[in-house]
Amino acid sequence: MRLSGKRALLIGAATGIGRATAIEFARNGARQVIADINKDAAEECAALCREAGSEAIAVACDVRDEISVRTIVEKAEATFGGLDTLVYLAGLQRTGEIATFDAASWDAIFDVNARGTFFAAKYAGPAIRRAGGGSIITTSSLAGLRGAAGMVSYAAAKGAVIAFTVALAQELAPHNIRVNSVLPGWIDTPFNNPAIELMGGVEAHAEIVRRIVPLGRQGTPEDVAPIYVFLASEESRYITAKSMMVDGGMAH
Repeated sequence: MRLSGKRALLIGAATGIGRATAIEFARNGARQVIADINKDAAEECAALCREAGSEAIAVACDVRDEISVRTIVEKAEATFGGLDTLVYLAGLQRTGEIATFDAASWDAIFDVNARGTFFAAKYAGPAIRRAGGGSIITTSSLAGLRGAAGMVSYAAAKGAVIAFTVALAQELAPHNIRVNSVLPGWIDTPFNNPAIELMGGVEAHAEIVRRIVPLGRQGTPEDVAPIYVFLASEESRYITAKSMMVDGGMAH
């Protein structure tokens, strides 16, 4: 029960890595608010968390809307009498060559990946400070470090999240708030379907993964979730401003 007593807000946690993380949080004793634009999926996730033995509620949230984000932070703080942990997991991925990539898609990717991270930290930071400190965990991507052809907007947005995380860690350290980022590599979720199509389909992608990932396979959401638990727990109390890669050895 590494998160016993922790009060957490997980944004974008209804599916994929987010759902696996919420369930792992529940198994480790965290009470949590599961926020997602897909309210039905968030309800399903919250039910799984309760089955795992921990208190969880679901709320709808559109991370593109500042008021929506502020409201769920207030809801989490009021529900549990405080907030110790923010995990931002919402993401959007689109692909295309720069010459034909439209501004609306560029803005949409930044709205969800970068701007939403800003909104979440803007409102959760003061709440965590009122609780005496805690942990903020953002979600970037290995793409934010390495980039990839056809994914310039996604890479740029995720790179922005890394820079934001490092800067915010410096700002909030005096308030006993640690800020770190998780950088997944190839993880087997539908989220990566646009990139897989860009690479020529499932078979072509599988061959590329076997060639470039030292461990020879994609990760699973369950491979990533324990990193979020670690960063939310007191075991990481002297770790801040770090990018934690979960990539099967791709970045070395």
